[in-house]
Formats: sequence, C-alpha cells, structure tokens
Amino acid sequence: MYVGLSGFSYKEWQGEGRFYSPDLKAKDFFKFYSDNFNTVEMDSTWYRMPPENGVNNWVKQAPPGFKYTFKMHRDVSHLRRLKPESIESVKFFIKRLKPVLDAGQVGCVYIQLPPNMKRSDERLIGFLEQLPLTAEGSDVVIPWGIEWRHESWDQDEIGGLMASKSVCYVASDNDDRRGVMRDTGSVIYARMRREEYSDEELKRWADWFSQGLASGKDVFAMFKHEDDGSPWRDAWRLLDIMGLRK
Repeated sequence: MYVGLSGFSYKEWQGEGRFYSPDLKAKDFFKFYSDNFNTVEMDSTWYRMPPENGVNNWVKQAPPGFKYTFKMHRDVSHLRRLKPESIESVKFFIKRLKPVLDAGQVGCVYIQLPPNMKRSDERLIGFLEQLPLTAEGSDVVIPWGIEWRHESWDQDEIGGLMASKSVCYVASDNDDRRGVMRDTGSVIYARMRREEYSDEELKRWADWFSQGLASGKDVFAMFKHEDDGSPWRDAWRLLDIMGLRK
C-alpha cells in the first residue's frame, strides 16, 4: 500500500502545527516526507519534461521501497490530446525517466486528460496501440494509468479497452464527482482530491484498496496539495483505518 501527497516541497506546509516544523531546512523536507510516506506524486513533470539531473537526484534520495509517480507532460494530454503525434513526446518523457524506472522506483506514470475532452474510442484505441511498454534499452515494464475527467469516459467499454493493455483507470475523486472504482491495470491508483474526507468515505476507499492488495497489486492513494490545507492528515487517517500507520 502506497499513500502519499501531490508534491512535498511547499513552504506553506511549514510552521507551528504544520507538516514541517518551523526550524526544518528546505533541503531536509524530502527526508522528513519520506519518513512519513512511501510515495509522492510528481506533478511538476506536467509542466516540464523530467530533467536529467533531477531524475538522477530522485534516484539517489529515495529510501528503499519508496516509489515516485509521475504526471505525463501536458503536450500529450492537453495540447495533442492523445493524437498519434503525441507518442513522440511520450517516448521522450519515458527516455528521461529511464534511470528511475531501472531503479524500480516508479509506481505509475499517469496521463491526466482535460475535463472538456469527451469520449473517443477511436482515439483511445490508437493511443493505446502505440503506448510503449518499456523505455528504450530497458526491460522494466511501465505501469501506465489514465485519469479521465469527463463523465463520458466512465463506461465499462472504456474499462475493457484499458484492461486489454493493462492500463490503470485512475480513480479521480473530488467534490464534484465521486471517483470511479474500476480495476483495469497493473496497479490501483486513486487521486483523492476532496476538500475533506469523512471517516465513512475513507473506510469505503480503504475497503476497495484492500481488495486490490488482496489481488496482489500495488495500490496508490494520493491526496491533493493545498497551500492552506493539510492533506497529510487525511493520508494519515487512511493509513490508521487500514492499520498501516508507521
């Protein structure tokens, strides 16, 4: 079970009663974070391709068993919107990630589609057929995921297409729409984006996560970043409910 947050290096998380104590130096944020959580969602790769030096540093700083998850660059999801020409950007992105992939530190690479992108089976099929299974020169299979944010994709037929390629149907849970619990990939992945979670809601998710664990899959639950929020508290509550808190 991997539970974490969307990013870790936020000054807003530092202060009295916050995640980071007032006297903790920024260079020590990751060490403290990884002492509390075993995964982190790297949203920065949506804005820019993984930097070579950065990737090597990620490999070095991760403790044993720690996993990174990566949001695919916006060129693929928002600019080219899964069109055939997006695959070149996918391949470049994965090429950059090769060191961290080879180190066994990648939990999932997920593609977040824009909320106004409606269902197109033809486009999805064409994209899935070209999606690389590994980085060039590597034998590590990439755990792929897709986060749909338009309700037209919430169909069993789409789940079937994704399952045929072992691509995870990312559960996107927010205040507007409840996340769809659909198991289609090599991992289970949920993005927990609500402003707050009741114990009842967390228990419902914990039950589903437990089913994924029982099937032998890695399960990821990522709580959203809010400058003024405290997502680590919901993450800790989920771990408590599952009996997994360190």
